[in-house]
Amino acid sequence: MKKGKNTLKSVGPGYLEMIVLALLASCLTVMGYDRFFAPRIEVVDLKGYVRARSARLAAGEITEKQWRDDLDRVDRILDREAADGRTIILMKEVVLRHGREIEIQ
Repeated sequence: MKKGKNTLKSVGPGYLEMIVLALLASCLTVMGYDRFFAPRIEVVDLKGYVRARSARLAAGEITEKQWRDDLDRVDRILDREAADGRTIILMKEVVLRHGREIEIQ
């Protein structure tokens, strides 16, 4: 602070500028964490998918080779979805809500 003729003059940022800078830094930190570090939860209805495919196999609509190929395709889809290392894949029966569902049809 500089002292002049009976007045005090502030040097540097004031309270409002500091509040704005603190809010900006907080928002950027939260956005960066969400974008690069926070885990993502995705949901797959694997039990329903296997049940439907097994029923089609029992009905004779698909062969056993097609059934195995479909399971291999599901495995590749789940590997692709979890490739970034932050993705957690859970079965649909475990997650109650707010999980992004992976379509495997």
